Amino acid sequence: MVSQEEIIKYLAENKSYLYEHFHLTQVGLFGSFSRGDYTENSDIDLMIELRDNTPNIYELKNELRTLLQQKFGRQVDIAREKYLKEYVKKEIMGEVIYVE
Repeated sequence: MVSQEEIIKYLAENKSYLYEHFHLTQVGLFGSFSRGDYTENSDIDLMIELRDNTPNIYELKNELRTLLQQKFGRQVDIAREKYLKEYVKKEIMGEVIYVE
């Protein structure tokens, strides 16, 4: 079963490519994988931020999602802080593990 460490390691080792190709300025892990209470059925939740004026955001997010789903064999959900509902934002942002 894939672990939090494996996901963070992959994101860190491929940071240059991911940031350049997907126009990222930040990527982090949240949800069950950041809390450590994931199961074999848990999805991978990513928090991303994009460069200003990034074109084709929908396509880029889908391509990133597909890449990571193929790599880890799990559903991947991608979120951006500015689109989080206020009532969950503090909780979610408090558990994000950002890739250094």
